[in-house]
Order: sequence, then C-alpha cells, then structure tokens
Amino acid sequence: MNKQLESVGEKIKEHSNLLAENTAKILSAEISPSFSNSCDALPENWLELYFQSIGDFLCNCRYTAQRNIFTCADIFGQRAVAFEVPLDKSIYFFVHSRTVIFDFLFEEIDSLKITAKTILHAIKTINNLIDQATIAFSIHYKKSFSSAKYALAESFEDLKITLKELDDLKNALNETTIFSITDKNDNIIYTNEKFCDITKYTKEELLGQNHGRILNSGFHSEEFFRNVRETIQKGRVWKGEIMNKAKDGTFYWVDTTIIPFLDSEGKAYQHIAIQNDITEQKRTEELLHKTEKLSLVGELAAGIAHEIRNPLTTIKGFVRLLCQAADNRNLPYSDIILGEIDRINQIVSEFMVFAKPHTIAFSKCNVSSIMSSVIHLLNAEAALKNIIITHQFSSENLYIFGEKHQLKQVFLNLLKNAIEAMPDGGNIHVTIKTQDNKISIYIQDDGVGMSEEQIRKLGEPFYTTKETGTGLGLMVSYKIIQSHKGTIQVRSEKGCGTSFTITFPALLENPSIGESYKVK
Repeated sequence: MNKQLESVGEKIKEHSNLLAENTAKILSAEISPSFSNSCDALPENWLELYFQSIGDFLCNCRYTAQRNIFTCADIFGQRAVAFEVPLDKSIYFFVHSRTVIFDFLFEEIDSLKITAKTILHAIKTINNLIDQATIAFSIHYKKSFSSAKYALAESFEDLKITLKELDDLKNALNETTIFSITDKNDNIIYTNEKFCDITKYTKEELLGQNHGRILNSGFHSEEFFRNVRETIQKGRVWKGEIMNKAKDGTFYWVDTTIIPFLDSEGKAYQHIAIQNDITEQKRTEELLHKTEKLSLVGELAAGIAHEIRNPLTTIKGFVRLLCQAADNRNLPYSDIILGEIDRINQIVSEFMVFAKPHTIAFSKCNVSSIMSSVIHLLNAEAALKNIIITHQFSSENLYIFGEKHQLKQVFLNLLKNAIEAMPDGGNIHVTIKTQDNKISIYIQDDGVGMSEEQIRKLGEPFYTTKETGTGLGLMVSYKIIQSHKGTIQVRSEKGCGTSFTITFPALLENPSIGESYKVK
C-alpha cells in the first residue's frame, strides 16, 4: 500500500501548481486579490510549496514536508493578521485547500489505479496534516489577540471587537467540530451541541459527569486511558481514535485531539477535546476487511468444489458401469454409494454459495413447521447434555417466502451453537411471533455468553468461539438470512446467556410456487 500511497503523493506534487492556482482564486475572491501574492519578506509560490509538501509527506519525506507545511501555515498566519482578516474567514482557507485537493484526487482516482483502502489512508493522512497546519496557523491569532487585548485595554469599543473575534472562533469550533472542555479530574464543564447530538445526552445530563466513565464503551483497555491521562498531565497534546458509547447504547468512533491548558507552574488544570465523527469511515474499513476475507473464501470454495466434483463424477460413472456389467442386477450397496455421492454433490453445491451467485428455488415455507422439525431432531442430543428445549409459537401457520432446506440449516446451526454453549446443561427457549408484517424468531439460551468484541466479530470468515469450530457456520447462516431479506441481531453478556433475534418479511400473498432467482 506504501507504493500506492507514494503514487498519490507524486500525483499531488506533479499538479501542485494547479492546486495552488485553484486555491489562490478562492483567496482572491473571498479575502483580497493580492492576498496570495508573494512579497519581499515571504517566499515565492508559498501556496505551491504547501501542496508540494503534502505530496512529499505521502512520499515518506515526512520531516522536511511537515516543516514546510508549518512554514506555509506560518506565512498564511502572518498575511491573515497583516490583512486583518477575520478569524472565521481565515479558517476557511484550510477548508478550501482540503476541498481542492480531495476534488483533485477524486478526478484522478481512475488514473491512479489504487485500492479504496489506500484512498482512505491518504484522506486520513491529509486530514491530519491540514488539522496540524490549522493549529500552527492559529498561533498567530493567539499572539494577535494577546497583543490586541493589551493594546485595546484603553478603548472599550476596540475591546468589544476583540471579544467578537473570540466569539467567532468559538462559533467556528462549534459549527465544525465535536467540542468539550473538562477539568483536571476529567469532569465535563462545557460541551457544544454537536457533542450532545452524538452522545444522545443533554447538556444538563453531561455537565459535572466524568467524561471517561459516562461514555466508556468498554472497547479500550485501562492501559489505553492511563496513557491518555499521562500524556495530558505532562502538558502534551494527545491524538488518537476512541470508540465511545452513547446514551442509547449505540457505539461511535471519534478522531480526537486533546489539548491541555497549563497553569503558571506548568500543570494541566483543564483540557479541551476537539473531535470528528469517523464512525462511517470505520464501518467502511471493516466492510473492506470482510470483503477481502469473503473473496478468499470464494476462491477456496471454487477450488475445493472443482477438485471434489471431478473424482466424484468418475466414481459415479464406474459404479453405474459395474451395475450394467452385472446384467442389470444391483450390486450390493450400489444404491447407497450412488445416494451418498449425490449427497456430497449437494453439500459441495451449498458450499459454492461463497464462490458465485447461484439459482435457488424459493417457495412458501412454514417457519413454525421447519422449526418444530429441527427441535424434534435435536431433542435427543439436548437430553444427553441435560438441556431442555422449549418453544412457543404464536401460530402453527407462519409463512415466509424462502428455501426450506436453507432455513433448516440456519435453525440447526443456531440451536446447535446454543447447546454447545451450555456444557453443564440448561434451558433453550424458542419463540416465534408475528408483528407489523414481519415474523420474528427468538432463540435464547442460558449459556456462557459472549463479550461485546466477540459479538462484533460474529459472521466473519473463520471466526469461531469454539475449540473445534471452523468459523463458517454462522457466516453461512448470516448469508442465508440476508438472501431471504431478513435481519439478525445478537444480545449477550458473559455468564448470562445469549439471545438471537431473526426477522423475516411475512408472506402476505402466495408467490408462484418454485419461483427462483439468483442469490448474491
């Protein structure tokens, strides 16, 4: 991926002049026609140097590139202060430069021939660079504000202007970031509206609460948070990604920068957290990861199917020849051999669900009847392990449009997993209800339960919580449920059992029996 990232950097460097020209047009229109021009005290083509350095950073010339980017931010800060440009308008330079470079990348994405993962990495790297440049730029306004505050102490009107600029800074932060301030004990003393929106708490519920406790998702270790606290207490800025838990129980990811405020003794007395929501980005990365695994499984399935079917065809052919050679008299066990060969072929065909889309026949299926047959099938095994399976159906005639063998495979898989999760015995309760044109199936056990991390990984290729598991059973089940336009939800807690909820669209009208279509 480093080579691909370098190719992105080279492309940016190659067109740095064009990117500089596009940005200069925006500066000229919104600030001043002469704003982006060079002068005796400043290097020429500083805008071109800015984009050139971003390209150099992606090409691994990181130290020099970062220094040049900060130099450009310093140049822009000097010019903005000299031209008396309002802070909110100045900050939009970094917004515009980000837009210009991303628009360029999306236009050039076909010619670059790079993966989506590389694009995400490049975007994240460029975002971090521009954020750092913004912080470096803001130092000039901090100095300017300090000087202005001292100089304008004699003039009440001038002081009001300075306060307005500070208010503009606050407004800019409130509009563009998730923003909060906490004291030295990490208790929240200020939050903006975006912070409340993402956490689902009101300001009244948040103020005075410990930031780390009220939003703790359980994903990060105590060592992780200890490192964050130690960094801040030493007066250093901490940057990283954090997964938090909102009031409604949902999880979200934020790219976080925590800046400590130091007293005269150099000790942190409070700190400000500036965050950006990256939940969708994380989901995209996870989807890419799962897609790569699925691709691997597909290739494996195709290879296995091919290698198994060829000798099976040969064996089946010779068994039939032997039957014919025996003057049409059935050889001992020939029917059993041929039947088992057909069964192996069917298993291989089901395994091919990973390799490519295939046609299956969907028809009217009685979910209650299918589940009853599965429970009856597993009752003996459950009894041997001191497990009782009970069930409650709202009706014996609950229909969906599907393929009964695949549905049976899903129910078998989930019930067998429930049995194996209770080595010391227990109870499994199966409930089927219908509501709002949907049929919901609940399978609840008293087993060992799972952690949040284990639940998130369910359905991934080769992931299993069992010693002898393959990690493919639940993956097949998830794919079957998806092909039936259904959903599956999992709730579990260590030591408190697990509950699976499967929901299918109820069958309201009779479809054409035997209707078939491709399942992707």
